[in-house]
Amino acid sequence: MGNRPGAGGVPGLSRTLVDMDVAGITYNDTYYIKKEAANELRVHFHELVHVLQWRELAPQGFIERYIREIQYFGYNNAPLEKMAYALDGHYQSKGRHLSVEQFVRENL
Repeated sequence: MGNRPGAGGVPGLSRTLVDMDVAGITYNDTYYIKKEAANELRVHFHELVHVLQWRELAPQGFIERYIREIQYFGYNNAPLEKMAYALDGHYQSKGRHLSVEQFVRENL
């Protein structure tokens, strides 16, 4: 495979993103879920929030922002992740009805 530069020219960053221990990952309008998490609706909801974020920010905007946030805040405190976790938590707790699409658009 050779030595490939990391995402955004940061050595090792793309390897870190690939190796993250997560239940799912989103790329543009498609998301992938680990087999053991396939029946967890909360994970699907979380990844669908990321689909909306990708759509609102456009691919390059999402990727640049996501990498910057992971580098600066770490995965658990990255604002895009915190938004997805907050919304999947709202869904899980059967919170009041809200337009997730509108919420994402207004809070990016």
